[in-house]
Amino acid sequence: MSENGEKRQWVLTQVSLVVKGADLRPAEITSFLGVEPTGVREPGPSRWSRPDEVDGEWGVDCGSDVSRDFHERLDTILSTAESKRAELVRLAEQGYEVIVGIYGFAGNDCSLTLHPEELRRLALLGFPLRVAANMNER
Repeated sequence: MSENGEKRQWVLTQVSLVVKGADLRPAEITSFLGVEPTGVREPGPSRWSRPDEVDGEWGVDCGSDVSRDFHERLDTILSTAESKRAELVRLAEQGYEVIVGIYGFAGNDCSLTLHPEELRRLALLGFPLRVAANMNER
């Protein structure tokens, strides 16, 4: 409950920095960025992805293991991306897709708000923001 007695609705989110590419070699991305990923996928079909998603992926995720607060999760990922912006731009120039992603379970009148400073930081990075909501009831 909030201070005024209203029931709070939480959105369970995961925030990530993802590099994707048809010829992506995760170990090379790790070495180039100097950042350990939390997940990788070699290029090719995957039983966990749609049939048309065959790009390799390298990613750093920030979920409830880091914080239950969405804004802290987003700050963690934005700080990582900002510290490696030059390298990420270089990867984008080489044809890789660099994405900041937000994925979350929503429903029951939940909302997700981005603060103006967060939007400014995202804009300065220059990489797309992808927001995906899973509307399954929790």
